Amino acid sequence: MTVLSHRARAALALCVVLLLAFALRVYRLDANALWWDESLSLYRSTRDLGTVLANTILIQTILTTDTIPQGYFLLLNLFVRAAGTSEFALRFFSVLANVATLPLLYVLARRWASPAVAWLAAFLGAISPFYVWYAQEARPYALVLFWSTLAVYALARAFPVASFSVSRSYIVVYILASIAALFTHYLALFLFPFHALAIGILVWQTLARRWWCLLPALPAASLLVLLPQILTSMAGNIGRGPVFVPLDVILRDLLHSFSVGITLDGTVATLIEIVMLILFVLGVLAARSRLSLLLVGYLLVPLLAIFVFSFFRPVYQNSRYLIALTPAFYLGVALGIAALARWRRAFAGLALGLCVLGALLSLHNGYFDARYAKDDHRGWAEALHKRACVGDFLILTSPHAEELYRYYADDVVPMITLPILRADRQPMPEVDRAYVRAALQNHARVWYLGLHVPFDDPDARIEQYLREEGVLLDEAHFAGRSTAITLLLFARALPTAEATEIPRPLEVAFAGHLRLRGFAAPTSGVAGKPLRVKLYWQVDEPVGEDYAVSLRLVDAHGARIGQWDAVPLGNRAGSSTWSAGQIIVDERVVTLEPGIPPGVYRWQVVPYRSATRHALGDVVTLDEIHIR
Repeated sequence: MTVLSHRARAALALCVVLLLAFALRVYRLDANALWWDESLSLYRSTRDLGTVLANTILIQTILTTDTIPQGYFLLLNLFVRAAGTSEFALRFFSVLANVATLPLLYVLARRWASPAVAWLAAFLGAISPFYVWYAQEARPYALVLFWSTLAVYALARAFPVASFSVSRSYIVVYILASIAALFTHYLALFLFPFHALAIGILVWQTLARRWWCLLPALPAASLLVLLPQILTSMAGNIGRGPVFVPLDVILRDLLHSFSVGITLDGTVATLIEIVMLILFVLGVLAARSRLSLLLVGYLLVPLLAIFVFSFFRPVYQNSRYLIALTPAFYLGVALGIAALARWRRAFAGLALGLCVLGALLSLHNGYFDARYAKDDHRGWAEALHKRACVGDFLILTSPHAEELYRYYADDVVPMITLPILRADRQPMPEVDRAYVRAALQNHARVWYLGLHVPFDDPDARIEQYLREEGVLLDEAHFAGRSTAITLLLFARALPTAEATEIPRPLEVAFAGHLRLRGFAAPTSGVAGKPLRVKLYWQVDEPVGEDYAVSLRLVDAHGARIGQWDAVPLGNRAGSSTWSAGQIIVDERVVTLEPGIPPGVYRWQVVPYRSATRHALGDVVTLDEIHIR
């Protein structure tokens, strides 16, 4: 009865940890837009299985080989068939993989240490900001962590220390999990030296079992299947892959990420890192010699293998590539807290409290601090949806970001990706300039969306061509963590008109030498559908500021139903750039709220000073519109 009671309490405690982990990972899961790396996962997961298995990505007319193998994308492809391709669904697969890792961390720690240490290790994993960050990302890092942890646990079960037997069923699990890890991320290959060391530590006292140290060669042999695509991918990334990183930089990066994630910096972060490092060292020193060797080997052998390999071909980019080593770190920290508790329980509570404090601060930053937000692809897409007109065109740079554009802009305007890429990577400036000229000649307005993936247009040639060949009307920048995001609007020339071309002439003089010469507005429309309004402006003499204009829709009682404020033409072609006597055509696309009741409404307009918002005159009523 007592044994069952202990097991029930342990199971309940683990369930609480898993529920906490799940809640932390699904909270604000879709608060951020997808970033560029995740768009590659979107691309891979929405293609046919043949393309997924071929491990290729088509960019313009160039067929490239992905730098990450098929495993994750194959499973994600099957998952999104049922769950869809929303931001939440794409990332939820990583949530499941990461939460499923925690029971493995628990049973591994329980087998190597004790139930109390197992609970602590699982708890540290549950609140880990590092885990939460990559559980909320549609990339393979949470999945490779799951497979690699399963492989280590299978080894622990396959070679029990207290027995001379070998569990062949767990050997099969180990082989399959290791192959799955390798097919999820190539760097899982560097775990195999540790696997061999771990088997040696577990079986070395039994001469007849020492040959099992060769077991990792079996899953490692599956690399032969991947070798052709690895070589192709390496050849395609010569000159633009990772650079060599010194060992001390790698160690500091890993300690920071494993301790407080990537969303906490400064003195507090350093303090938490030091505390967790001390706890890990204390745990290693207090553990049995066999477990100490396992933990140190788990952390250092793959790391040193990667470092040595980097002398020939750099592979380390950042801590996410070594997420598979984190179980050793959290288990060591848990052992340190347990050892401290045996000496002074209050000190152990304080140490655990500091770990929790670091996690909470980092998680708060990850959830709410704009400095750590992913790229704001929703922002430029919303701006484009609101302002794009029929006849507009868009140039996207870089071509690698086309999937992001399709996902968020939904083909709102026709587009092309520039620069034109060649297999030999040689630029074609004259061809690119010709495309820019054709876009400006054939379309009234041309949008430029700059997502500066550096190896596509590192010199910003496309933007330069647009500035040279056209007139910049508007410029907007959006927050980006991995890339700068710029949305520009160009025209062949400022849109002007003759007085005889104005459909509804007016002659309304405002302060600041500004005149409203007329308008063109629809007299009927449907709620929820876009409407095009043209306002014709003129300055009597040059002005030194950009006026803004408020276009409004009011009901019969004068209540505002809609309001659209903007600088005519755009913030780079406002009234300060106009010539005296020119009639400027300010065309706007407005969308009425779907819930507007049918009836008769009136268009109104009033210009004002942008800096002070002081009106330049009275509100002018233009015309009526019948909303159906």
